[in-house]
Amino acid sequence: TSASGSSRRNALFMEKRQGVDFSVMVDPEDVGLSHTRVRRSCPTAGNWLRRALKRLPICPCDSIIDIGCGKGAAMRILLDFPFSRVDGVEIADPIAAVARENFKTLGVPEERCRVYTKDAAEFCDLDAYNHIYFYNPFPPDVMSRCVANICNSLDRRPRKMSLIYNHPSCHQDIASCGRFAKFAEYDSEWGNKIYVYRN
Repeated sequence: TSASGSSRRNALFMEKRQGVDFSVMVDPEDVGLSHTRVRRSCPTAGNWLRRALKRLPICPCDSIIDIGCGKGAAMRILLDFPFSRVDGVEIADPIAAVARENFKTLGVPEERCRVYTKDAAEFCDLDAYNHIYFYNPFPPDVMSRCVANICNSLDRRPRKMSLIYNHPSCHQDIASCGRFAKFAEYDSEWGNKIYVYRN
C-alpha cells in the first residue's frame, strides 16, 4: 500500500509540473452522475496495460477507442503504440474537457486523438475502430448496451476486432453476446486481470 501510495504521489507531482491532470480521481456524484450509471473516474495503471499491449499485434492501420476514458490516462499510454487514432468517450463533460486539455497541453494532434462527450450506451460511431479498451467504466446494464452497439457496428462493417478489458467485472456481458471469445488474460493492478477478446 505504501509503495502504491508513493507511486501515486510521484505521478501527481510529475503531472503538476507538466500542467496536466490524468490522476486525480473523480466520483460520479462530483459531476452530477450516479454510481448506477458509471464507476469512479480513476487512472489506469500504466505498467500493467503496457505489458498487455506489447503482446498484441498492433500496426499503424489500427485504431482504438477507450470507452469511459475519464481524463485520458489510458489514452496517453495507447498513444505510445502505433495506432493511427486513439480516441475516447466520456459521459461527463467536465471530465472530458480535462482530457482534451491534457492532450492539447501535450501537443497531441487532434486528428490522432479526440475525446467525445457521450453516454457509452448511446455511442454508436464505432465503425472506424478495430480495438476497444475498457477500464471497468460502468455496471452491467450499460455494458450490455455498449456491447450491443459494438455488435451492430460489426454487422454494418464486418472486420476483425479486439476488446481489451481491464478489471473485467462485466465479462459475462461480453461472453454472452456470442461474438467474442477470450483469448488472453494478463495480470493487472490490485490483483485484477486484463482480458483480451477477439471476434
